[in-house]
Amino acid sequence: MTQDCCPSTRTSVGNAPAKILACCLFVTAMIICHQDAAAQTDPKKLAAALRGEDRLAADKSPQCKLFTPGELSKFVGMPLAPGRVAAMGSGCQWVASSGDGSALIQVVPARYHEPHSRAPGFKKLSDIGTRGFVENDMGWNAGAIIGSESIVVSVTGPAANAATAIALLKETITRKTK
Repeated sequence: MTQDCCPSTRTSVGNAPAKILACCLFVTAMIICHQDAAAQTDPKKLAAALRGEDRLAADKSPQCKLFTPGELSKFVGMPLAPGRVAAMGSGCQWVASSGDGSALIQVVPARYHEPHSRAPGFKKLSDIGTRGFVENDMGWNAGAIIGSESIVVSVTGPAANAATAIALLKETITRKTK
């Protein structure tokens, strides 16, 4: 019967993906905070930078100004709290106090538009912008390219479905282009 004489020299490859992910997150955090040395050591500033809250207050966010919580509640099916900056500063999210519903509007350059064609419920929306879509992956999402921007909305909650996501997208486009 032979025994392993050097068990401490074994290497574990099983958690290599987790280590790679942790390194990527660390590098991303350092890139985001490179302008402000204090943000690299202050956990609250780092967290705010990762959420995008250091760049834009909700009352100055163009996406947060598009709707009131009351206007969005019909798309979600429950009352919502005021919007807060989300998606690394490119969006705004309104969340139900119960946490069981939300609405999110994100606007990014058109080159980042990414319809999830393999998501459940995916459907092309040829009548809305360029490369319009609706799908149900972690909530109902609808998006389209309008001019130089990609607009994507997401809804979760009792009233959320393909029709409400599409209606929210259309209303968001109307309000943004006024």
